[in-house]
Amino acid sequence: MSQRWDQVEERLDEYESQLDTVYRLYHIPVLAVLMAFMLWIRVRNYERYLTDDGILLGGNDAWYHYRTTNYAIRNFPFNLPFDPWTGFDVGQRTGQFGTLFDQLIAFAALVVGLGSPSQSTIDMTFLVAPAVFGALCAIPVFYVGKRLGGRFGGIVAVLVLAMTPGAFLSRSVVGFTDHHVAETLFQAFSLAAVMVMATVGQREKPIYELVEARDFDALRRPAIWGALAGVAISLHIWVWPPAVFFLGLFALFLFAVLSLDYLRGHSPDHVAIPSIVAMLVVTLLTGVKVVTFELTATDFSILQPLLALLVAGGALFMAAVARLWDDTDFPRFGYPLAVLAVGAVAAGLVAVISPETFDFFVTQLTRVAGLTATDSARTVGEISSPWAVADGPIDFFANSYMLAFYTAIVGFGLMLFRVLTDERPRAEQVLVLIFAGFTLLMTLTQVRFDYYFVIAVAAANAFLVREVYRFVDLDDVRRDVTNIKPYQVLIVVAILFVVAGPLVVTGSTMQAADQSANPGESQLWDGSLEWMEENTPAPGTYGSGGDSDLDYYGTYEITEDFDYSDGAYGVMSWWDYGHFITTGAERIPVANPFQQNADEAADFLLADEEQEALEILEEDSGEASGTRYVMVDYQLGYAATRKYNAPSAFETRHGVSGGDLGVTVFNQGGQNIGVHTQRGFESMRVRLYQHHGSAQEPAEFVTRFGGYNQTRGVAVPPEEGMGALIERYNSSEEARQAAEQDPNAIHGGILGQPGERIEALQHFRLVHASAATTSHARISLPGNQRESWVKTFERVDGATVQGTGPANSEVEASVVMEVNSTGETFVYRQFAQTDENGNFEMTVPYSTTGYDEYGTEAGYTNVDVRANGSYQFTAIDQAEATAWGGTADVTEGQVLGEEEGPVQVELEEGEAPEGSQNPGAGNETEGSTDGGSADGGNATQNSTNETGGANGSDDQQRQAARRP
Repeated sequence: MSQRWDQVEERLDEYESQLDTVYRLYHIPVLAVLMAFMLWIRVRNYERYLTDDGILLGGNDAWYHYRTTNYAIRNFPFNLPFDPWTGFDVGQRTGQFGTLFDQLIAFAALVVGLGSPSQSTIDMTFLVAPAVFGALCAIPVFYVGKRLGGRFGGIVAVLVLAMTPGAFLSRSVVGFTDHHVAETLFQAFSLAAVMVMATVGQREKPIYELVEARDFDALRRPAIWGALAGVAISLHIWVWPPAVFFLGLFALFLFAVLSLDYLRGHSPDHVAIPSIVAMLVVTLLTGVKVVTFELTATDFSILQPLLALLVAGGALFMAAVARLWDDTDFPRFGYPLAVLAVGAVAAGLVAVISPETFDFFVTQLTRVAGLTATDSARTVGEISSPWAVADGPIDFFANSYMLAFYTAIVGFGLMLFRVLTDERPRAEQVLVLIFAGFTLLMTLTQVRFDYYFVIAVAAANAFLVREVYRFVDLDDVRRDVTNIKPYQVLIVVAILFVVAGPLVVTGSTMQAADQSANPGESQLWDGSLEWMEENTPAPGTYGSGGDSDLDYYGTYEITEDFDYSDGAYGVMSWWDYGHFITTGAERIPVANPFQQNADEAADFLLADEEQEALEILEEDSGEASGTRYVMVDYQLGYAATRKYNAPSAFETRHGVSGGDLGVTVFNQGGQNIGVHTQRGFESMRVRLYQHHGSAQEPAEFVTRFGGYNQTRGVAVPPEEGMGALIERYNSSEEARQAAEQDPNAIHGGILGQPGERIEALQHFRLVHASAATTSHARISLPGNQRESWVKTFERVDGATVQGTGPANSEVEASVVMEVNSTGETFVYRQFAQTDENGNFEMTVPYSTTGYDEYGTEAGYTNVDVRANGSYQFTAIDQAEATAWGGTADVTEGQVLGEEEGPVQVELEEGEAPEGSQNPGAGNETEGSTDGGSADGGNATQNSTNETGGANGSDDQQRQAARRP
C-alpha cells in the first residue's frame, strides 16, 4: 500500500513539474502564435500588388523608399545622398528617406538573393517588408508589457498590438513599405531599453562619488544599460530623423523622475548618471550621420546630436542643483520649481538672442503635438486630426481599440495613482505615463501617430493585468501553479475577452487589413507612367536625342542647386504624384511628396492665364529645357473630388479658396455633384483635363442649389418649388442674367460648360490618356460617362497659322483628335478675329501630320494623340450672311518649333468644308461630365468608354453638349 502511494506521489510531483514547466514557458508559443497571426493577416493579400511588369505599392512615399532601397542594394551599405531625379530644377537631399529602414530591407534582399538578388527577389522582399517589421514589433512590446504586468501582461500587450485595426495595422500591411512601421518597432525597442535603464539606475543607485572614485564595478550595469538605451534611441533616429523630438520627451521624463526622486528623499544621480551615458551615446551615433549644419528635423542635421547633448547637460545640471539644494535651508518642493525657472530663463534668452532658433523649436513642437494644423496640412490625410477622419477623438480611438481603449484609461489611472502614492515611484512607470501623454497629443494632432500611441495602449492594458492579478491573488500562481482556482481562470478569460473579444467578434481587424491592402492610386497611374518612360525622351535628351547624361542610380554630391544640362526637363503634377513619376516613369517631377515646390505646382494648376502658366514652368530652368510635361488626374480636374480644392491651400499667386473654385451639391439619391465656378473652369487643370486645351462656349443653362449646409460643407439640391437643379434658357445671355439674380445659382458649372467663353490654350497638347478610368454619373443623360484617370500633356512652341477671310469676323479652327490608348476622339477648337483687311493669326498646339519624324530618337514625344484629318477653318461674314471655309495641315515639326515659317490658309467664300464645325453651335462634351463623388468616384482598371466621348457626328456632339 505504501509503495502504491509513493508511486501516486511521484506521478503528482511529475505532473506538477510539467505544469510548472508549461507555466514558465507558455508565453513563448503564445507569442509565436500571435506573431504568426500578425504576419499572416498582413501578407494574405499580397497578390493584389503583383503585375506582369513588377509590383505596385500602397501610398506615395513607398515608391521613393523603393528607389532608395534599390540604390542601397547597388551601393551597399551606402544610401542615396542626393537625388537630381526629383525636385526639378534643383534636386533634393533624400533626408528622412534612404535611412536605416532602407538599408535593412536592402540587407534582407541581399541575404535572400545570396549577394546578387534578381529584381523579382528585390521586389518581393520590399513588398513583404512592412508585414515582417509589423510582426517583429511584438517582441519589444512584449517586454514593455512584461515589465509592467508580468509575462501575462506582456501577452495581453501583444494581443492589443495584434488585434488593433488602427494606424499600426494599416501601415504594416504588405505593400505599404514606408518607414512608419519601422518607427514603431524601434520606438518600442528604445522604450523597453530606457525602462530597464531607469530601473537599473534606481536599483543600483550610482552616485557621483562612485564616478569620482572610478568605481567601475559599481557603475558597470547602469553604464551598460545607459549605453544600450542610447543605441536604441539612435537606431530609432537612424530610421527616421524627425524622431529627434522624442529626445524632448526624454528630457521631460528626466525632469519628472529626478524631481520625484528628490522630493521623496532619493538622489537624482541614480537615474541621471545612466541617462547622461545614454545621451552621450546618442550624440556620438547621430553626429556621425550629420549631412547639414542647419537646424532641420527632416534630415540628419546638427539638431540631433545638439539636442542629445543638451539633454545630457540638463540631466547633469539637475543632479548638480540637487546637491547644492541639499546645502541650503530651502524646502525640497522648491527644487523642481527652481529648475523650471532656470529653464524658462534659458528659453527666454534663446528667444531674444536667436528668435529664429526659438521659433524653430516652437514650430516643430506645434506641428507634431500642438493640436493645430495649417490649411495645407489639412489636405494630407495622414496628418489630419481625429476630428477630420472620425466623429472626434473618442470615436477614433474606440474604432482603433474598442474596449481595450477604455481598459487602457483605467490602466493609466491606476499607474498614475501608483506613481503619486508609492514611497519611491518606479521610473519606468513615469516614463510610460509621459510617453502615453505625449503620443496622445501627437495622435490628436496627426492621426498617423496612432502607430506610436498603440504602444502606450498596450502598456496600459499590461499594467491593468498586474493590478487585477493583485486583486484576485493570482500572484500566488507565480510561486505554485497548482494553487490556481476556477474563478481565477475565469478572471484571465474575462481579461482576454474584454481586450480582444469585441475586435474578434466584429471582425474589424480582418476587415481593416483587407481594406488597407490596396495599391490605390498607383494602379491608376501605372499605365501612364509606363507610357511616359517609353514614349518621352530620356532626361537630358529633349530636343536633341542621344544618350542621357543622368544615371538613374548614380551617386551625386549634395548641393542646393543641381546643374542640369541642356535637354533636361521637368514634369509638372500635383505634389502627391512626384514619387510615382520618379520611380514609375524615371522622369523628374517638379513637385513631390517632400512637398518640395508644392506651391509652384498649385500656382500652375490654378493659373487662369496661359502666359502666367508658361512663366511658372520656365522659372529658374537655367540651361535646362524647363518643364515640358504636365500630368493631371481626375481628382484635380473635377469639382467635388477629394483633391480638387487641395491646391488652393498651397497657392501663393491667386488668392483663391476652395469655395472660389467649385461647389459640391449633396445628392441624397446618388453621387455628389461637382459644380464649377467660372474661376474653376478658367484654371489650367480644368482647361487641360476636361477640354484638352480647347475653347469652350458659355452654357445656356444654370445650376441651382437650395442653400449651403455649413456642417457638412456642401450645398443641397433645391427644394420643391424652388426650380429644378438644372434649368435651361434660350441663350447664354438669358442664363447669365438668371444666375446673377439668384445667389444659389451658377451659370453653367457642369457638363464642361462655363458661364463665359474659355479661350483655347496655344502651347499645351494632350499626348496620352490612361486606359484606367473613373466612372461617374452623367447629369440628366442616360448611362455612365468614363474619363481617363490620368491625362498627360506636353508644352510645345505651337505652330503659327496665318490666313485671310472675311473682314472683321470670327474664324474658328477645329480639328478632330483621336486618343489611341482609349479609342476616343475630341475636337480641339480655337477662335481668332480678322482685322479690317480680313487677316488673322493664331497659334495651335496640335499637329496633323509628320508624327513619325519626331519620336524619342530625335528627342521628342511619340504622341499617342493624333489628328484624324486636317484643320478646318470656318467663318461667317455677318455683313453678307455668307459662310467661308478652308483647310490646312500642321506638321509636327512646326508645332515643335523645328520647322520655320507659318502655316498659310486662305478662306474662300461658299460652303463650309465638309465635317467642319458650325460656328454658331455650342460646345461638345469632349468626353467630360461634371458628376463625381466626393472621394473621387469609383476607379476601375482598363475600362472602355461607354458613351464614346465626342464620337459621332458633330451635330450629335453639339446637341448632347447643349442638352443639360
